[in-house]
Amino acid sequence: MRVMPIIRSRTGCFTCRRRKKKCNEEKPICSGCKRNKLDCRWPTEAASSSSLSTSSSSTITGKNLPPSPTDVISAAQRMERHAIIAASMSPEEPRRQSLHQQERKLSRQEHQSPRLQRIEPAPEPASAVQPETHSPRDFFHVPTEPGPEMDLDDGDVEDVSQDVDRRSSSTSSHSTSSLESLPLQSGFLDDDAVSDLALISSGLLFDDSSGLQDGGITMPMSLLPTHGHSSYELLSYYLSRTANSMGNGSTDVNPFVAKLVPLAFSNPLVLQLILAQSAAHRQASKEPDSSNEVAQRYYTDSLRMFRNVVGEYVGGKEENTLTLTVGSLILCLTEVARGDINGTIFDHLTASKSLLTVLLGRAKSFTNDDLPDFLVEYYMHTAASSMISTDFHQSNHSLLSPHIEDAARTLVNRKYIGQLCGCWLELLLLIPQVFQLGQSIMGETDGEQRRPPSTDDIISFGFLQSQILAFFPSPIASPYSHLAGIVFKQGVLLYLWSILGTPQTSPAGSAHRDLMEGAIAEAITALSQFPASVRVNTSLCWPLAVIGCCTADPGVQEILRARLQTMIDTIGLGNMRETLVLLERVWSQPVEETSPWTLYKTMQDQQIWISFA
Repeated sequence: MRVMPIIRSRTGCFTCRRRKKKCNEEKPICSGCKRNKLDCRWPTEAASSSSLSTSSSSTITGKNLPPSPTDVISAAQRMERHAIIAASMSPEEPRRQSLHQQERKLSRQEHQSPRLQRIEPAPEPASAVQPETHSPRDFFHVPTEPGPEMDLDDGDVEDVSQDVDRRSSSTSSHSTSSLESLPLQSGFLDDDAVSDLALISSGLLFDDSSGLQDGGITMPMSLLPTHGHSSYELLSYYLSRTANSMGNGSTDVNPFVAKLVPLAFSNPLVLQLILAQSAAHRQASKEPDSSNEVAQRYYTDSLRMFRNVVGEYVGGKEENTLTLTVGSLILCLTEVARGDINGTIFDHLTASKSLLTVLLGRAKSFTNDDLPDFLVEYYMHTAASSMISTDFHQSNHSLLSPHIEDAARTLVNRKYIGQLCGCWLELLLLIPQVFQLGQSIMGETDGEQRRPPSTDDIISFGFLQSQILAFFPSPIASPYSHLAGIVFKQGVLLYLWSILGTPQTSPAGSAHRDLMEGAIAEAITALSQFPASVRVNTSLCWPLAVIGCCTADPGVQEILRARLQTMIDTIGLGNMRETLVLLERVWSQPVEETSPWTLYKTMQDQQIWISFA
């Protein structure tokens, strides 16, 4: 039996005419529009009845209106981006299966539908075919399932597929525009895009082995147009390892991904610094494919770019303030990842203090963005963990400015919990005060004799002790963060009490010795309740160093040694290795010479200057 040709409607509704479909001309809603839940529109003489019927249909179905031609094109763009990202990233099994199921469904519809015809696509609006500018957020917007505007009927599937094929090459060329041309703006990704970044960090990564995916799909676009394949590998390593090693896991969202990665895609310096940090961490972790040459090259290039931006800032380009602040802080933890022993981190800290102070004075520019909170936390963690390495006799300036301290206290009042400070930001604010008290008590000498504490020193000592003892980890903190907060609390107490001496120098049975040994025992008990391989250990180098300087017990020393070695093997930051090396030197010294306040002398003798951040 001969199949009757499909007669195109010339007198039907506008919707069927535009879609080049047959219309049975039933009013107010034709059968085709009713079947596909489309807006059935008629010539002007029936405009009022059409509007009424559309409203009635929308009320009955309880759904949003279907897409206009522009919406269909937008749907095609989203489908295209979905395919691009899926091909550009390492395949995650559930997502790959979901995408393949959608493809098979479309294929079945194309081959089984008796109504499906190969037709010429409808003319597109002029604005729809113009090249569009893609921001980095477009590259990460991967819808997990089709939205309402992608509810296409059988006859539209082929049109959209052709539209995607036709536009893919154009999208690829637009996406490879230079990163330098992208404007710098913090927080340009919305919640959905940040969620996509979180998915990327949890496993949807670039394929390290080659530019091909399973099945031989060639990577169709470049997210790093000015970088080579090694940069893809380093970004993949950053998302899978480095970002997790930098953050201690105290919060669900990792700002090293959610904040810094979007910023990196809008600023070439931040991107270069992140890649350099990743290369340094990979080399320090002794990965099989790591190379000191690659790490050194990226590190050198990042310093060169940083100096160039500093030059522009000095020349009056104040819009670089955010870039330089973020860059100087990234450099601090890059030195931590490298295991730098030359004290380079202290130069970066000095620059960070000035830049962050200026940036906080312009906080109004960060409306509805918590990036400044993360930068304050970043700085407080690094500065407080580095003070113990400085010579308190010669240090005449504070690492905290009033702006930074005020911002940190605001976070404490909000019960802030972060990926660097955990739930113990309040303790990080007390460490500089303990350091200043130590300067006052031990810094001034009368000949070779230490001057007795003044009245103000005694009052300050009691005040600080009461504040530290009153600290208790937030009840909303995660279990590991809660235990780490207890360890940190005992470390700060030992740092304060060691101003008066260590247990080894105090008489047996004295209250001072009993207090310090009790703090050490409580810290070791807390450490025994969570593994040395979990992420929260990233933030514990400082209390471990303080505890190690206050004990001569071989059992406690072995516990600290084993924990640091496990941290080195699993987390792989360079400063963990150098912390263990330094403690081994401390434990080889006479016990009466070991103290957190003489640690800087050991560093000077061994030519090792490190931070415990």
